[in-house]
Amino acid sequence: MPAPVEHPADALTSSGLDLESVAALPSLAIAEIAGRDSVAAAVAAVRERGFRTILPTAVYTGTEYGDHDAPEHATARLREILRDSADVLPLVSLTSPALWAALNGRFSAAVHETFGVCSPCLSCHLYMHLARAPLAWALGGAPVIAGERDSHGGRVKLSQTPLGIDASVRMLAKAGIELLEPVLHVHESAGITALVGDGWEAGERQLRCVHSGNYVALDGSVAYDELAYSRFLHHFMEPAGDAVLDAWRAEAEPDYEAVVRRVLEGSDAA
Repeated sequence: MPAPVEHPADALTSSGLDLESVAALPSLAIAEIAGRDSVAAAVAAVRERGFRTILPTAVYTGTEYGDHDAPEHATARLREILRDSADVLPLVSLTSPALWAALNGRFSAAVHETFGVCSPCLSCHLYMHLARAPLAWALGGAPVIAGERDSHGGRVKLSQTPLGIDASVRMLAKAGIELLEPVLHVHESAGITALVGDGWEAGERQLRCVHSGNYVALDGSVAYDELAYSRFLHHFMEPAGDAVLDAWRAEAEPDYEAVVRRVLEGSDAA
């Protein structure tokens, strides 16, 4: 696995790629690589949109543990599945711990007090989309393929609610980046298996997160205040994402904490 880095050109170089050469490749799309769902999404996008070049990317939060070769394994599976239809480039690894901290860690107490919700998962998927935006811009506005699903066999994931996914799509669209969600409505595992093939169980060779299950009650249920969540999303998460994207237009590495603090302090709900 190439070492995760923050800047797009450096990330490509660490994977043996060149920014100008990759940007010139035909029908290019960036694939978010995590586990089985993300591979299924890339397969679906190639079939639906005819992409001929896929740049697989893994974004790290600093909270992962387990099989650190899992993204490489997923990329290899994707390359095998698409061998006759698209060229899958080497995996590119990205990270921005300061951005993750600003969105999910530093202001947890203030967010909880203001909106009545508190989970490091709430803005984590937003972070993963945002971290790929500079790379997408550097590659001429390449679309990004995500493997989010708005239901997992009836299970709720706070990082993948329909409201949250829609907000991320809007944010990136305003920044000139198309965020594709090809498996959004694939609710059952059978639909994912149809895309990736048999022999790859959900969770196999997948990195895990130290925060996994933090919003799950002792009885296994997930109950949350939908009004509070909606207020959080519309008055904090989406404005914060917009602000980060705007800040990147001015400088490559802004003060993320200051950017997010201004959003929180200026929120109508504060």
